[in-house]
Amino acid sequence: MGFDPSFPKRLDVDDFLTRTRLAAPRPWQAEIAAFGAADFESKIIGGFRLPFAALAPATATEFAIERWWGEFLRRPGRPFLTFVMLNRLAELLLRARPQIGRALHATYPFVFVDEFQDTTHAQYDFLLSAFGGPRITITAVGDDKQRIMVWAGARIDAFERFERELAAERVPLLFNFRSSPDLVRIQHVVAQALDAGAIKTVAQSVRQVDGDVAQVWTCPTTAGEAQHLAQWLVQDMAARGTRPHNYAILVRQTADRFEAQLEPALAAADLRLRNESRALGRTTLQDLLVDRYAEIALALLRLGAVRRDPAAWQIASEAVLRLRDTDPDDEQSCLRAEEALTAFLQSLRATVKATPPSAASAAALADQVLAFVDARALARSFPEYAMGDALAIAIEAFGLHFVASANGAADWTTCLERFAGVDQVPLMTVHKSKGLEYDTIIFVGLDDAMWWSHSRGNPEGIATFFVALSRAKQRAIFTFCRERGQRTRVADLYALLTAAGVPEVAC
Repeated sequence: MGFDPSFPKRLDVDDFLTRTRLAAPRPWQAEIAAFGAADFESKIIGGFRLPFAALAPATATEFAIERWWGEFLRRPGRPFLTFVMLNRLAELLLRARPQIGRALHATYPFVFVDEFQDTTHAQYDFLLSAFGGPRITITAVGDDKQRIMVWAGARIDAFERFERELAAERVPLLFNFRSSPDLVRIQHVVAQALDAGAIKTVAQSVRQVDGDVAQVWTCPTTAGEAQHLAQWLVQDMAARGTRPHNYAILVRQTADRFEAQLEPALAAADLRLRNESRALGRTTLQDLLVDRYAEIALALLRLGAVRRDPAAWQIASEAVLRLRDTDPDDEQSCLRAEEALTAFLQSLRATVKATPPSAASAAALADQVLAFVDARALARSFPEYAMGDALAIAIEAFGLHFVASANGAADWTTCLERFAGVDQVPLMTVHKSKGLEYDTIIFVGLDDAMWWSHSRGNPEGIATFFVALSRAKQRAIFTFCRERGQRTRVADLYALLTAAGVPEVAC
């Protein structure tokens, strides 16, 4: 019997906690009432190591944990599991079956963990159970100043526990290979607000822009803000020879709202805005573009539109070998797989040549590609699709985005470039920008309305601000619009920019 993935919303957790409190013995009710819906699963469920035997609650916390697991596992039909629960079950399996750990140790003597500052309780325990042996070398890399996932359960003591429990050596990384020297100087001012003892990093890149590397734009209206941004982008690209994808528009939240505000002005300037956080069915555009099915389908469509694309051919041919369970050492099997791919591409090219882009033709092409790769073969060949709805979610999202990309496209090459984001200005939340970098970032909405939960000196708010600033290689711009809100709550962030010598410019 399998399971279905579950993504409980805050209201669901609130309802569970209320029912659990009312069902609990009276001495435990006050403690359960103090649990918060926002972090109950990540901290309480995620922070509890499952026992080998059935749990007999002896505390209020254990009572709530036992009921949580019981409700999810005993639902009618297939049980439901969240990712935190899956993480906990995997960690329990490692403890229950030591031979799994021995196999992991023999296979992976070196382990590298990136973005360690955002490690959750459950992830930390899994790491130690899987690779905590004396013969394993673990390197954890991260930056406390970029810890912006506390709301999602990130441990605030991950590095300290790692040092203590594994006798780890802390090695400060002093070089910044992304940002120009002047941006690094500004970043250090913000870093000191998070850690007074923050070590200065040394920029290894070269400044490539004249004038200010950072500015605050003050605009009276949202329409004026959008128009000024569009005009500035066009002028800067013309002056520097940069492309739209070298820039990124960052927001703290509600990217869809900002897309509606900014898109008309950018379109009037012949610029396409790309909302990376846009919902596509049950996923987002950013998640779709790193999905395996989307990668394979896009490669096939590229080969259908353009005969010679070595990168697309490699992706498609390797996928076909895997989907057909072909032994790479069996020359005849490999030849048959290649012949099947070649025959399909001939048919696909004929369709592409005879059919101009439209919603209907794009949907038909997506179906043609899916029929060739075969959903059952995908589920059989790629572990991420073996259970749950991941493949169905990807197929639906791919079709939606491909149809949208075909709308108004002059030809299929243009459609595929739109799909991939070629020459489009990306728009995303700061959280979605983690791990990315751009020549210039424009942070829109540094105001009380967008930062409604921020309070003076709040570490996670300042860390979010720091992450946005540190995405930039050459320039960082922040916008404030009086029509959208005040700047009382975020006065400390503006004070940091002022202290760093960042000027304000009227739109």
